[in-house]
Amino acid sequence: MTDNRPEISSTGELLISTDFIDADLRNDYWREATKPFYETTPLRGCTNQQLEGSIKSQEIAELILASIKFNAQRYRRDQRIIALSDLDQYLLAVMTNGNMFGDFANNNITAQSGDVCILDLTQTLQIDVTAGGTLSVLIPRQILARATNHMNLHGVVLKANQPMTQLLIAYLEGLNSLSVDLKDDDFISVQEALVTILVAALRGTQPADEEKTRPLGIALRQRVLDFIDQNIENPYLSPDFIIQRFNVSRAHLYRAFIKDGGISNAIRDKRLDAAFQAIVHPKFNGQSITHIAFAHGFSNVTHFSRIFRNRFGLTPNEARYERTSAQLTPELQAHLLKFSRKSSL
Repeated sequence: MTDNRPEISSTGELLISTDFIDADLRNDYWREATKPFYETTPLRGCTNQQLEGSIKSQEIAELILASIKFNAQRYRRDQRIIALSDLDQYLLAVMTNGNMFGDFANNNITAQSGDVCILDLTQTLQIDVTAGGTLSVLIPRQILARATNHMNLHGVVLKANQPMTQLLIAYLEGLNSLSVDLKDDDFISVQEALVTILVAALRGTQPADEEKTRPLGIALRQRVLDFIDQNIENPYLSPDFIIQRFNVSRAHLYRAFIKDGGISNAIRDKRLDAAFQAIVHPKFNGQSITHIAFAHGFSNVTHFSRIFRNRFGLTPNEARYERTSAQLTPELQAHLLKFSRKSSL
C-alpha cells in the first residue's frame, strides 16, 4: 500500500488524497474522508465509478479553509448525516472548476465555474458535481447569523460576473495563500472582513416576497428556536407554552414556522434530533431507547420509533450503532488527520 501519512506544512496545512491509497481502496477511503459532510458516491452514468479527490485544509481563527479537488461525484446530506455530524456551519464554496447542480432542501440550484455557492450544513441536500474543484471555507453560524439577520443562505449562488463576488473570491484566495502566521489580534479582523464582503455580495439575492415577510417572523423564529433548544427536555414544552412565553398569537407563530409545517412540527423535529444525539452518544449507552424517548417528550415508543425512522431513515436501535468520525467542528481537522493516518484502508 502506498504511504497514506498526512503532509503538514509549516503553516499547519493538512493534505489528504486518494493518490495515497491503492486504486481498489479509494472509494472507501474517500467516503470516510468526506463522511462528516456527505454520503459520497460515484456519479451515475459516468464510465469511471472510482471516487478520486484531495483535500488541502488549514485553520485560520474560527474558519477552516480547504482547497478540494474531485472527479464526478454525488453528495447527499440527509437528516441522519445532519444529526450524526452535528455541524452548525455554513460552507462557502467557490467553484474554481466544474459545475454543481441539485436539490437544496427542495430547491433546484445550479452553480457554474466561477460562482460561489453557500451550503447550510443544518439543511438537506443532494447535489452532483462534475470533475473540478472548490475553494471552500467553513464559517460558524454565529459569525454570519447576526450580520445577515438570520437570512436563509442555503443554496444561495453568487454569480461569477458580479463585482462583489469577484472581490469575495480574491479575498479567499489571498487568505488561502497566506504564507505567514497571523497574530491572535488579527483573527477577528480576518473574520470581520470576510463577513463584510460576503454580506455586501448577498445584497439583492433574496426574493422580494421573502423580504416582505422577514421582519414579521425571522427574529421571532430564531428566538423561539433558541428557546426550544434550551427547554428541549421540558415536559411542558408545547405551542401553547411558547405562545404564552412570547405573548404572540397562534397565527403569528404559525407564520413564523410555515416552512417547518408549523410550530408543532418544529418542536417534534428538535426533540427527535436531540433524541438521536442521545441515542448515538457513548455516554448514554446504558440508557434504553424507551428511557431516551420519554426523556425527550415522547410517551409512545411505537410512535417514536415510526417518526424517528421517517426522519432519519433508520430505527432507533439501528442508530445506536451509528457513529461519525468527527461530531464537532473543532474536531474536523483532527478527523482528517486521524483518517489520513489510517493504514487499514
